[in-house]
Amino acid sequence: MLELRFFGVLFGLAALALVWVARFRWQRLRNLEWLLGTVVAGSIAALGLFPDAADAVLAFFAFEKGGGQRILGLLIFFVLAQYVLTFVALARNRRLEGEIDRLVRELAKQDYRRKHGAHDASIYVVIPAYNEADNIEPVLARVPHEVLGMRVRPLVVVDGATDRTQQVVERMNHAAVAYTVNRGGGAALKAGYEIALEDDAEIVVTLDADGQHSPEEIERLVKPILDGTADLVNGSRVLGTYEKDSQVRAAGVVLFNWLISLLTLTRITDCSNAFRAIRVSELGKLKLRQSQFHSSEMLIEALKRGLRVIEVPITITRRMSGESKKGMTLTYGWGFARAIVTTWLR
Repeated sequence: MLELRFFGVLFGLAALALVWVARFRWQRLRNLEWLLGTVVAGSIAALGLFPDAADAVLAFFAFEKGGGQRILGLLIFFVLAQYVLTFVALARNRRLEGEIDRLVRELAKQDYRRKHGAHDASIYVVIPAYNEADNIEPVLARVPHEVLGMRVRPLVVVDGATDRTQQVVERMNHAAVAYTVNRGGGAALKAGYEIALEDDAEIVVTLDADGQHSPEEIERLVKPILDGTADLVNGSRVLGTYEKDSQVRAAGVVLFNWLISLLTLTRITDCSNAFRAIRVSELGKLKLRQSQFHSSEMLIEALKRGLRVIEVPITITRRMSGESKKGMTLTYGWGFARAIVTTWLR
């Protein structure tokens, strides 16, 4: 027992010193994090020196002396303290991620405004693109100049690409919003949404840069919004046609459609499709935080906020060239499921 107390004192003092150095010398901790760290580390050191100091608290929770109950009680309390510290650290990490996203987005938007200024198109077609230099030109060439008499403006958000995606877009005299680092498709779309809002556009259409979506079908997505029957129109490969690139992914789409339909009490047939249109005036109602798994997030948010959501049939083909950016199937599936659940819970 003496050895355990000695170790507790050394560990507590070392942790206490680290917390104070991190706060006052490295400036790495906020006041709340410093306070929690100080309390936990100081308690460990104090209990090593004065093992009876916590008797009253332990007795209150029915951890009596003998039989190892006090040690068990202390372990439970410190596990709870560790949980709190972990939660605070995760919350801080989310805040930092959000701040980085905002910084990258604002720098890209400022550069875009210097080059292009404001525009008066009614429909913005926002295309997030990461290393799609071989595909983006034919995609842009197929985007119509007008849809149902409304002017269309393609806007490519180059998400930290390391190839010539931006140069290809600009060579075609189209607008590019260039992120300096890769932040994910959802983070890239936010720049397009904000620019459309600032330019008083009426509708934002999103589609992929790999050629899987058919820009000729934009009218299908836009028409229900202009008719006043929908605020968000989701393209559905299930209602339309599509080329399967993976049996596992196809099964995953079915599973996640079922999950979202159950959680929202709304039949959804294609939750992972990014070809959709939304009324710009409704964007401000949505809390969009996902950097990668944004398709399901927007659907769930829209349904939670009372937007009128419908699905229309669209066509999806295999990507024109290159490899998918979605990563390993199981890893992507886990991330997608987590995004669904966290969006629904918040």
